Amino acid sequence: MKKMLILLMLILGLFILPSQSNALNLMESFFLKITINENDSEFQWEYTSPGKYEFEKGTEVIKSEVAKQEMLAIIKTLQLSEKAKAEEMVERLKKDKYPDIERLDIRWMTGDHKLFTWVWEKK
Repeated sequence: MKKMLILLMLILGLFILPSQSNALNLMESFFLKITINENDSEFQWEYTSPGKYEFEKGTEVIKSEVAKQEMLAIIKTLQLSEKAKAEEMVERLKKDKYPDIERLDIRWMTGDHKLFTWVWEKK
């Protein structure tokens, strides 16, 4: 019985761990900037280490705990990771809050100085 349980745990680990191994860990990042353009409006989320958050909606700029929560929410929606695909992130955004998204621009510098960039524009 113990052998079956251990085997089951190992098999589950093979499926769960790889999908999370490259997930974004914001606290280990130097910089993250996400920009979405939709219907003549621009939304921008920015994180700068250590712990500075900013959220812009049009001309409104928020730099409080609200900005941090907005950043965490958009990261969750995007499922941002090193292996993320722009088209897949755009589909998630369309289903969530941005059905008429026209442009997505993401710049992420990890803690080990790797720069990841995704740009998508509606054709």
